[in-house]
Amino acid sequence: MSGTLSSLRVLVIEDDPASRQAIVQSLRESRHTVFEAADGVTGLDIARVEPLDAVVLDLTLPRMDGIELLKQLRTVSHVPVVVVSARHEENDRVDTLDLGADDYLTKPFTVRELLARLRAVIRRAAGHSASVITLGSVVVDLHAKTVCRDGARVPVTATEFEMLSTLVRHRGEVVPRDFLGKAIRQSGIDHVSNVVDVIVLRLRRKLGRELITTRRGLGFIIEVQEGRA
Repeated sequence: MSGTLSSLRVLVIEDDPASRQAIVQSLRESRHTVFEAADGVTGLDIARVEPLDAVVLDLTLPRMDGIELLKQLRTVSHVPVVVVSARHEENDRVDTLDLGADDYLTKPFTVRELLARLRAVIRRAAGHSASVITLGSVVVDLHAKTVCRDGARVPVTATEFEMLSTLVRHRGEVVPRDFLGKAIRQSGIDHVSNVVDVIVLRLRRKLGRELITTRRGLGFIIEVQEGRA
């Protein structure tokens, strides 16, 4: 993730149609990819399969309340979560944050304030990895857009770096092929039928086959632990 509200994938879980639509519309007008759910079960299902940059979560939901959803989500993902709720009690805020929420916003609120909170939690979540990532013998500098292997600079194209940085930001998660295809389109390539496989092959040749693992029928994943030499 970039640490800013730029080309983000955000899941909005809110049962009130008017509130949900206002948030979703504002995010889409800013050209972000938005998923939406009106109940907890649907929201959790989406969060489990989609690589997300942030989640906006209401606590009062049908089928599964926000507290239970947050508990289950935290067993499989560390995606930043901003809770939005009409509950104003301090205990509600403290308990929710203790369960793993990144921020708590009480209703009513403005969409502008919500977007500011999203920017803040995404920056915090990216803080440990916003600059240099070490993955075995490979070092990726997301700010300088450089890649080194065994201490030597490795030349990569803009498209190769875009795909690599996407996999790095979602390391430990399976990134679907179509998600990588979107990253390629953003870098200016229109036809992506087999380009994803070609670029993965190039990256493996340059950085080592062990860096990027294929999960058949699912996508690709970087499983190398950060900092492990």
